[in-house]
Amino acid sequence: MLNFDQEQILRRLLHHKAVISIANGCDAFPAHPLGDRRKRPAFWVRSEDLHLLKAAGALELDHAGYRVAETVERRLKHGKDGQARNQHYDLEERDVYVQGGVKRKASVNRRLSVLDRLSHQTDLNGAPLLEAALIEAGKRIARDYHASGHGLAATQSYDGAGVQTDKGARAQAVEDSYIRAADAKARLRTAREAMGDGLDSAVIAVCCLDQSLDILERAEHWAKGSGLTVLRLGLTRLSVHYGTVAGVKSKRAYTNPRVQRRTGTGR
Repeated sequence: MLNFDQEQILRRLLHHKAVISIANGCDAFPAHPLGDRRKRPAFWVRSEDLHLLKAAGALELDHAGYRVAETVERRLKHGKDGQARNQHYDLEERDVYVQGGVKRKASVNRRLSVLDRLSHQTDLNGAPLLEAALIEAGKRIARDYHASGHGLAATQSYDGAGVQTDKGARAQAVEDSYIRAADAKARLRTAREAMGDGLDSAVIAVCCLDQSLDILERAEHWAKGSGLTVLRLGLTRLSVHYGTVAGVKSKRAYTNPRVQRRTGTGR
């Protein structure tokens, strides 16, 4: 049974499409994207974590190194890995309204995310660890991250479902969903460029992959307590990019003109 820290390592491997390179006498092993050792490691995996994952059968060995086993990858993507996953979720069914006023049943997670928990914490002087503008910026990039199709959780979208019955309207709804995903992917790319290399990885890990600061610091080999500083720097740049800071004008985010014409948001 995988614990939470081990599951997060596997999620990072899947996110970066990384392979853990094999080396002898190392305290940590590099995880290279696509198993290409010419590229900079996406992160590092401690030797004890690697041995535990191997013993649990979560990794399989090929010519490039250790990668996530196919059965484990399917469980992580489709949410069928039992208690190790479900213990971090508190799901309830709620009625939600989709396009056209149609009411649907949806499972909503009531458990707080890492970003939500940080928003309620304060420092020794009683000041919040993360200001409201930084929290809002983190939530906005999380929405774009999952809307772009990067999220590992498989969720069902009801956009356009049950609203139109003719074939043409349904085809248009499917096309719109692809356009919205491409639009979100473009916004995500510009947001990461605004944060810069290194800072964007920290923000993605915490806000989008829901990784704790301790896991982030161990994976990146940072000093203990430095994760919050890096996260704040990234979110500060992101808040300027999104314009969530009061009185600061945002940079205009990329918007697909086809979406503007169909939704009526274009000027």
